This record gives sequence, C-alpha cells and structure tokens, in this order.
Amino acid sequence: MRFLFTISLLLCFVSAYTQTVAGLWRGRFTGNNAFLLTENYKYELLIFQEGDKLSGFSYSTLLDGNFYAVCEITGTLFDGYMVITETKTLYENPPGDNNNFQTHILFLNADNKEATGDWKQANKRITQLLQQEGKTFLKREDDPTKSGLLKILEKKNAVVIAPSTPTPQQEQNIQQTNTDSVKLATRPINILQTISISTDSVLIELYDDGLIDDDSVSVFSNNQMLLSKIALSDKGLKQTVVLPASSDELILSLFAENQGTIPPNTGVLVIRTGDKRYEIRFTSDATQSAAVRIKRQ
Repeated sequence: MRFLFTISLLLCFVSAYTQTVAGLWRGRFTGNNAFLLTENYKYELLIFQEGDKLSGFSYSTLLDGNFYAVCEITGTLFDGYMVITETKTLYENPPGDNNNFQTHILFLNADNKEATGDWKQANKRITQLLQQEGKTFLKREDDPTKSGLLKILEKKNAVVIAPSTPTPQQEQNIQQTNTDSVKLATRPINILQTISISTDSVLIELYDDGLIDDDSVSVFSNNQMLLSKIALSDKGLKQTVVLPASSDELILSLFAENQGTIPPNTGVLVIRTGDKRYEIRFTSDATQSAAVRIKRQ
C-alpha cells in the first residue's frame, strides 16, 4: 500500500475522544533480559486515527540503524492512554523470521506530547522460558527528517514525503519556515456514513455547499492520495473510484486544504452506484477530516 505524506502542523487535543494521537512519535524502549538492558533500542510509531481506532507502523532499531524492524500496528485509544500492538513484520534488516511482536500500553501526559508505559511480547513462543517485557518512552516528533521510520518507508516506496506550500496566513501563524508532519495522519477522521454497494466501483462528485468561497480539499482512498487540492465549486468534479481487489471496503477521506473565505470547509459529496444516489454534506477543518466508508456487499 502506498501512502502520500506532506508537510503540515501536528495537532493535539485534550479530551479523550476529541484528542488525537495521530502522527509521529519517537523515543526508546528497555527490556527485562540482559541484552535489552545493555543495548540502546530506539522506537518510533507512525499512527493513523479513526475515532478511537488506531493503525500505522512501528520501527525499532539498534545503535546506528543498520539493524531494524518495521511492523504494521493496530491499537485503541482510551481515556488518557492507548494500547498499541504490532501485528506483522513488513521490513527487517538483516532479513529473517523473528516476528517478536510487542504490545505497548502508553499513558499520555497532560499536554498530550509524551507517552510512557510498559510493553510485553505479544507472541511468546513455547520454547521461551520468560516473556519479554519492559518500559517505553515516547515523545511527539514535529520533524520527520529525524525519523528513521519515514526514511525506510520512503525508500521502500511506501510513502512519499512532499513539501507543503503554506499560505501567507499560515506562515504568519507559525514560526518555523519548514514545518513538517504527516498530512493525513495529523487529523482524526469522522465517518459520516457507511454505504454498501454490489459493484466494484462508484462514481463520486464533489461540490461546494452553498456559497462558493474557495474551499479546497484533497481526497484520500484508504490513506492513498486520490485527488489533490481540488477547488470546490457549483460545477462539480467527477471521479470513478474502484474498490481494491484485496479488500471489501475503502474509506474516502476529505482533507481540508483550507477553510475558504468563510470557515469551515464545507461541501457536498455525491456517490453514485448503479441506480442509487447518495448525497452527503460534509465539514472538514484543521481538527478532523470527514470520511465515508464504502463496503462491498
């Protein structure tokens, strides 16, 4: 699966279900065996968030990064903490079949910028005497250029790191001239509707909702860029979307590139499948992205 990333600000919130843990986290972990106690293991998480459901990637490396493992992760956000579990090894060096997955219980601090807790081995082998476990220490990272995980994902053609072009107002509001973060992962998605279809594709149409005020959105299909920075108007933009053969559903996310001259960013998404037509009014802003789940019957 190929993901598109660009430059933006990482956002954080306070309450349990309005907060976001989406984005990049960097730090380290320790362990209970002699090897883990003496070696310096670095650890990173790249988290995507849908409500309280989490997904993404983990990265663990020893010393200079020549030895590493990248895994898929799933997780859940609770009130004040999150649980993250590694489920599949994607890349590792040197190649092997170690598959020593970890489950991390991470407690968030008051400003939601640090996460600390415990981890345990998620798949203890019968031949093991002791289950591996230890402590985890992570901080939010605003600069992806410091991330070993993103470098590997980009090298493997799993992500694309792209610079943004901030508006004059954004440049005035932020102090950094090269503000970095992961685009779609910076905002939780809000599923507005689930649509069941009996075909392999749908036709989508995008319109501005009401007064034309220069709203612009990017459309993602399962975290992959589909349409980039589309200006919403009364004319409508049409695009056919094909469900992936490897999955029975996809999520269309509408990422607000701006809020137009009259905030927030509002629009109308029309989905046509067969003789059925669905009209969905959406609102996206700097705190969340509207989304629709499309499922194959």
